[in-house]
Amino acid sequence: MYVLVFDEVILKQLKKLARDYSTKRILSHVFNRIEERGPLAGKLLDPQLSLYEVKIMRPPLRIYYKIVEAVQEAHVFEYEVKTSQEKQDRTITRLRGRLKP
Repeated sequence: MYVLVFDEVILKQLKKLARDYSTKRILSHVFNRIEERGPLAGKLLDPQLSLYEVKIMRPPLRIYYKIVEAVQEAHVFEYEVKTSQEKQDRTITRLRGRLKP
């Protein structure tokens, strides 16, 4: 089991979802999967930073998280609606910049 740690960005996003029950339910399911499976729940984007992504088709969402194996934690950073490859690349670059020491 991995302990979920939520970043301030995703906490703001979740507050905005207060009335969108279906998306909240889907995200909750994904968070449970990340909690149970850790790195096996998503696709590895950056092996040096242990940055992962989970894709959902309906609704089209991407959830980004990092695994810290030493303490069995999954740091969830943000989610976004899948729109284009360029948007995904910008998000990944921004996350890499925040995660680099």
